[in-house]
Amino acid sequence: MYFPVLTQTFSNDVKALKKDNVLYKRLINKMETILINPEHYPIKRHNLKGKRSAHVGSYVILFEVKGKEVIFHKFRHHDYVYE
Repeated sequence: MYFPVLTQTFSNDVKALKKDNVLYKRLINKMETILINPEHYPIKRHNLKGKRSAHVGSYVILFEVKGKEVIFHKFRHHDYVYE
């Protein structure tokens, strides 16, 4: 199992969406799945090189794996996460 590390950006993104209880629960479930096997998710290229992504509905979790840690960077709507 891997250990989660939340960046300030990720924490702010989640805090803004905490009012949507259904989306928040789906996010937590997806994070637990990622922590079990983060290598399953595809590696991004170009300006996001080394990062991975997972979808939660129309939202995207952007994260990277460093050793036994999974660093969560962003959780935003698909239209804005890659900016």
